[in-house]
Amino acid sequence: MKLQDLASVRSGLVLSRKQAKEPSEYRYPLINLRCIQQEGTIQLKEADIYEAKEPLKEEYLSQSGDIIVRLTAPYTAVLIDETTSGMVVSSNFVVIRVEDKSLLPEYLFWLLNTEKIKRKIYENATSNMLGAVNARFLADFELALLSVEDQRKISQFNLLAKKERQLLRMLADEKEKYYAGVLNQAYKRAKKGK
Repeated sequence: MKLQDLASVRSGLVLSRKQAKEPSEYRYPLINLRCIQQEGTIQLKEADIYEAKEPLKEEYLSQSGDIIVRLTAPYTAVLIDETTSGMVVSSNFVVIRVEDKSLLPEYLFWLLNTEKIKRKIYENATSNMLGAVNARFLADFELALLSVEDQRKISQFNLLAKKERQLLRMLADEKEKYYAGVLNQAYKRAKKGK
C-alpha cells in the first residue's frame, strides 16, 4: 500500500510567500534544519522565529502526530508531539499527516528512521549537490502494514528506547560536569597546600 493512501504527504511552507517585510504580530516558532537532531528529535533551543504577514492556516503548522522528514541528508524523520506542535514547517521538510487508523504515526516515525528505509531514500535522492529527495517519492512509498497491535508494540518500544538514550546522554553530561568540578576542587586544594 502506498503511503499517500494512508496519509497526506506534502512539502512545508515556502517561507517567502507568507513572510512579513517588517516585524509582525503573527510570530511563530520555525522548525529549521538546525533543530532536527540525528536521533529524530527537535532541539527547541535552535528554533527561529518566523514573522508572517497574516495568520497562518493550520496546514502550515505542525500538529501532534505529524511526521516531519528532512528533504536533504540525513533524511531524519521526527515525530511531532505537544511540545513541538504549532511550529511553522518550512519547505526543507515534508509533512506526513496520517489519516487512516490502520497506520500509527509512531510506527511510521520508527519505520522512516530505519537503516533500510533511509538507504532507499538515499538511492532515490537527486544527484544534485544537496542530494534532495522528492516529496513524491515519500507519497509513493510502498509499505506493508502490520496489525495495529504489532505497530503499537514496535512504536512503544522505540519511543521507550529513545527516551532511555536521551536520559543516558543527560546523565553522561551531568557526570562530566561533576567530574570536572571534583577535579577542579582537588586541584585548588592541592595548590593551596603548596
